Amino acid sequence: MVFQNYVGHAAPFILICSLALPGSVHAAQIFSSAGYAPADIQKKVDDFRDELGDLNPFTPENFDDGRRQINWDAAPDAISDPAAFPGDFFNGPAAPRARGIEFKGNDDYAGGGRGAKGFQLSSTAASGEPVEFGFEKNLQTFSPERLFAPTGGTVFDVLFFDPADQTTPALTDGFGAVFTNVIDNDYVYMSFFDAFDNLLAQEYVEESGAGGLSFLGASFKDNVLAKVTIVAGLFAVDDHYANGSNVVAMDDFIFGEPINPAPVPIPASLFLLLSAFAPLAYRHRAKLKAA
Repeated sequence: MVFQNYVGHAAPFILICSLALPGSVHAAQIFSSAGYAPADIQKKVDDFRDELGDLNPFTPENFDDGRRQINWDAAPDAISDPAAFPGDFFNGPAAPRARGIEFKGNDDYAGGGRGAKGFQLSSTAASGEPVEFGFEKNLQTFSPERLFAPTGGTVFDVLFFDPADQTTPALTDGFGAVFTNVIDNDYVYMSFFDAFDNLLAQEYVEESGAGGLSFLGASFKDNVLAKVTIVAGLFAVDDHYANGSNVVAMDDFIFGEPINPAPVPIPASLFLLLSAFAPLAYRHRAKLKAA
């Protein structure tokens, strides 16, 4: 449960509220395209950006709407290949790291695959290190010149946090990512979850062919998205069996402004109903203690 710290001992209260309040279905609007060159997916990327709204500053403050994004290119060489990239780098307390997003390996995903043990950014040409993780003939960038990839495994979670309070989980209304070298998409897809680990949508990334580019994004009418699980291929870029035909890397991440979810107002009639249950709950606890 993504927001388990928010529920805790309030579970009975939440259950009553969920029974009393009307439910809703959060349908996803999917944005997807693939091709060899950046121009082949540019329109779909732009459409997704427009759907989420204007680009917000990368500062530790809150905005009511809009989007944030990562193109990896401003990161220093010190946290790029061959060094590890910290999964919480873009959940920092100051600009330009204040973007409200973190990455974490997932070893328990039911969809299969190995959980990532870490992350890496590809090196720049000026660094003297091999670019594109050494697969420069197979991988390409959408926005030069860095790429992002999980290491030690290919399954990881994208989590959202309040940009102004980096310890508080947040919700957003959409997430999208650019992929490169999607030759077989059986193991390249994204699953979108709400705050209670309910699956909102699951979509496979379009195949781009060797060295091509793909984009996949999902947007929602409300801020309901708490986690995205990404399966980025069968072999990680640092795997012993990795080669140009079976590795997948990523470029731009685009996501709606992470919003700290406010408590849902309780109608007066529902408050009176819940109040009527309070004495019953107290007597039930008393009986349990006596037993």
